[in-house]
Amino acid sequence: MMNLPVDWGTLWLGGFCPVGALGGLPVRGADYDAHPPLDDLLTLPSDTSARADVSFAIAEQAWSERLDGAMVVLMRDAYRARRALHQAADVQPGEWVGMPANASHDLAESVKHHKALPRFLDFDAQLRLAAPSTRFTWTQVLRGLWQPQNAPWLDCADTLPAMPLPGAAERPAVTLFGLHLPDADDRPGALLVFSDEALYAEVKALRQPTDCPNAAQAFAQCERLPELAERQSANLAEARRGLHEAAGLATLEPNSLALATAVAVQIPLECDVATFYAYVEQENTPVHWLPQIQPLHYAALRADGAPDHRGTAANLARWLYVPVGPDYTFEEIKHGVLGVVKAAEYLGVRWRSNPAHAAEYAALMDRTYGAGHDAYRPLFALEGAFAAGD
Repeated sequence: MMNLPVDWGTLWLGGFCPVGALGGLPVRGADYDAHPPLDDLLTLPSDTSARADVSFAIAEQAWSERLDGAMVVLMRDAYRARRALHQAADVQPGEWVGMPANASHDLAESVKHHKALPRFLDFDAQLRLAAPSTRFTWTQVLRGLWQPQNAPWLDCADTLPAMPLPGAAERPAVTLFGLHLPDADDRPGALLVFSDEALYAEVKALRQPTDCPNAAQAFAQCERLPELAERQSANLAEARRGLHEAAGLATLEPNSLALATAVAVQIPLECDVATFYAYVEQENTPVHWLPQIQPLHYAALRADGAPDHRGTAANLARWLYVPVGPDYTFEEIKHGVLGVVKAAEYLGVRWRSNPAHAAEYAALMDRTYGAGHDAYRPLFALEGAFAAGD
C-alpha cells in the first residue's frame, strides 16, 4: 500500500484554504470509481473454483485447523445455528434471553421462535452492554467494529472470523459467524466456534443432515480467508490510525474475534450529530451512520424493553461507520479519513482527544490568518478536556 509510514497528524493543516492546506486534498467526486469495501466482498464469489471432492467432514476439519484447532460446527444458516444453540443450552419457554437494544431482527426472532423472550439491554457511550440479569445473553457486535466485554455468547453473523483467533481462554463460550456462501439452495452457511466443550458436543449432536451448508463452498471460503483477512486488517489499521491522528477523534478498537468491515468514529458531545454527519457526507466520504445500519429494535422502545432506550439511542447515534476494503489504495484510505477530518476542522472538534495539540493548532491558525479568521476554532475546553474512547 505504501513504503513509508504516513505522518497523518501533519498531513492536512491550514484551515483547508487553497494556500494553507498541506498534503493535498483528495476529495472524491460523486462518481468516483473506488475499490469495493469488505461489505461487498464477504460473500464467496459465485465463480470461485470449488473442489467437487470435498466432504462435509473435510470442510469442517479445514475450518477447525484454520482457526488454530478450535471446536467448530458448520450450519446451514445463522438462524438455524442460533436455534440449535438455544436448544443445546436448554433455554426454557418464557425465559428471558439478553441481547442489545439494537439487536438484529434475525437474532430477536430466533429467540422468540424458541418461545423465549428477548430482554433488550442498554449500552453506554462505548457501546458496552449493561450487566444482564438473564441466564443467557447474546452480545451482538456490528460487523466486528468493537471489542466486546464479558460476552458469553457472541453474534458476529454479519462478518467472517478474524485471523488469528485469540486462545480459547480469551474467547466466549460460543461465537457465531456467517460463512457468506452463494449457495443456490438458500444455505449461506454459519460457523459456530466454541470454547465450551459441553455446549459444543450438544450442538453437534443436535445437527441434522439438512442443517449442513454446501461443503465445497464452505471449504473454498476457508481457503480464501487468510489472504482476505491479512489485507483487510492492514488497511483497517491504517485507516484507524489516520482517523485517530489526523482527526483526533475517538475510534473503537476492532474485535479480535471478528473481521471488521469498517472503522467506527465517535462524534464528540460538543457537536450536533446530524450536522457532523451531514458535513462528512457532503465531502462524498464513504460513510454511514450506525443507526442506519442497525437501529434500536422496535420492541426495545416498549415499557418492558430497554430501560433507558433514549439514552442508548443517543449513544448509538454518536458513531459513524467508515467502510474499508482489502483492495483500498492509499488514496482511497485518504478519502475516508479526509471527510471526517474536514468536518471536525470546520465544526471545531478536531483533535478532541488531544486538547494540547488542539491548542497548538488553534494558535497556529491565529498566527497564520490573524484575528477574526474563519479557520479552526475549537469548541471544547482546551484545559483538562476529557477524551472518550482511546
